[in-house]
Amino acid sequence: MLKLLAGSGRALWLVMAACVLGSFTVYTNIGLMAASAWLISAAALHPSVAELSIAIVGVRFFGLSRAVCRYIERYIGHEFTFRLLADIRIRLYAKLEPLLPAGLAGIGKGDVFSRMVADVETLQFFYLRAVFPLGIAVIVIVTVIGLLGWLAPWLVWPVAGAFLLVSVSLPAVIYCLGRKAGQNVIAARTELNIVLTDSIDGITELAAWGQTLRQTEKLDAANKLLTARQRQANAIAVLAEAMANLGMNLTVIAVIVFTAPVVFSGELPGVYLAVLALMVQASFEAILPLSTIVHYLQASVAAFTRIAAITSQKPVVGGQGKITTLTEPVSVVVDRLSFAYSSNLPVVLSDISFTLPPGKRLAIIGESGTGKSTLAGLMLRFWDYNHGSILLNSQDSREYAPEAVRQTFSVVSQDTYLFNATIRDNILLAKPDATPSELASAIDRAMLSPFIAKLPYGLDTRTGQNGLAVSGGERQRIALARALLKAAPIWLLDEPTAGLDAQTEEVVMKNILEAAGSRSVVLITHRLTGLETMDEILVLQNGKIAEQGSLRELLLKLGLFSQIWDLQHDMLNIS
Repeated sequence: MLKLLAGSGRALWLVMAACVLGSFTVYTNIGLMAASAWLISAAALHPSVAELSIAIVGVRFFGLSRAVCRYIERYIGHEFTFRLLADIRIRLYAKLEPLLPAGLAGIGKGDVFSRMVADVETLQFFYLRAVFPLGIAVIVIVTVIGLLGWLAPWLVWPVAGAFLLVSVSLPAVIYCLGRKAGQNVIAARTELNIVLTDSIDGITELAAWGQTLRQTEKLDAANKLLTARQRQANAIAVLAEAMANLGMNLTVIAVIVFTAPVVFSGELPGVYLAVLALMVQASFEAILPLSTIVHYLQASVAAFTRIAAITSQKPVVGGQGKITTLTEPVSVVVDRLSFAYSSNLPVVLSDISFTLPPGKRLAIIGESGTGKSTLAGLMLRFWDYNHGSILLNSQDSREYAPEAVRQTFSVVSQDTYLFNATIRDNILLAKPDATPSELASAIDRAMLSPFIAKLPYGLDTRTGQNGLAVSGGERQRIALARALLKAAPIWLLDEPTAGLDAQTEEVVMKNILEAAGSRSVVLITHRLTGLETMDEILVLQNGKIAEQGSLRELLLKLGLFSQIWDLQHDMLNIS
């Protein structure tokens, strides 16, 4: 609970204000019930209207005051809670940002989404159904016991015992009965979100392979499991409410039993019997919510634990670096670089060395799984290397802030993500303040103009979730336009023409290299288009440099590169 409360920070005074206002709401209810009971009891004795006037005014005052206090209390409580949940989501996303480039071990996309949305949403019940009711109950219990000590001392211990039984003992019993109910609901909801995410993302594959019915059955099973677990948790909550109401009614009976002899003895006027009974009954408004506090607390703690599993993770990139800018031109020196994703996994890259002075064009080729994309990730500081060094302008790349390193590169990856926004917005991601002429130039060089001209809304056409509304080739051209728009000194192209046909690939590569001008280029590919313009080629095999040199030098060696070159050209000739 303390960990959950820690998130309130400077807004803690709002929690206190909501609790105080909530107690005032209960006080007005106590006053309303007490005044009404006295008015009805006294009216039965047929007094003058003047004797009843104060009680009549009191009923009106407490009735209006209760509505005002309830409104302000709910407004402050919900305003605080929803602002806090928004802040938690922002802080959670800020924690995710440095983690996601390297991935979250064991946590899938659907699970992450569930934690950011559903689990954070669950925390609202912690504040609205646990923190606020607990604070209100403590204030009201102390006040009512003090008031009874003044008005009816003989009721202090019976009522205090009843309060203790309903507010402490009953929640403890409910906790034992439903210890894992909240956790089970969270787990079932997470499973449903994961299945939903897979079903939506993979709907094309499911339809193509005729597995939509099977996936629907899987989704239905997850939904039934969630429903069953919610029903179980709700049953426990209903039982708690019923037991709490029973405790309240028994307490009212006890008040009557203990007060009746005092009335018969003449020590207390009879009109006050109903006043004390209804006053105690009204005070239970603050205590009844405590019966279900355990239910909401269990669900909230389970949600918080899942959120903390992300926020407690440390970024794979160790030191964040103190240098925030890189002055151009930028040179890169990779010296005896080795890397493994963890100490218990095999080495992915071993003894990699090359130089990239300003303006140099370097190609890195090799089969899938040889470490090409890993090398790109290391250059972008998605991970930190284990051995060797990467120097940027003669300075260890780990001395730079990750943002400063990434600002140095224009990147086109083989799995570029497109946001569910317009084509314009997706391209301007690289340079939001680009002029219309700069945007038009990038679009032309990426060969997007003919495609955009055919669209009814042109640049304002939405691409859909991850570019589902456009083809693979068009999505790749949008990614190229994005990279062309960014004025970075180094262009990192990781399979930049994936999804394009051979003829378009050749034209696009020519446009890219022409647009690069004097900038450095790192081309990562398993296809050999554009290699004739490269100053140096690295051939990776099993995470190591098998060959290194210019195109001419590698062809003359008649080694691995020569074999790949001949094989791809033979396949092109056959096709």
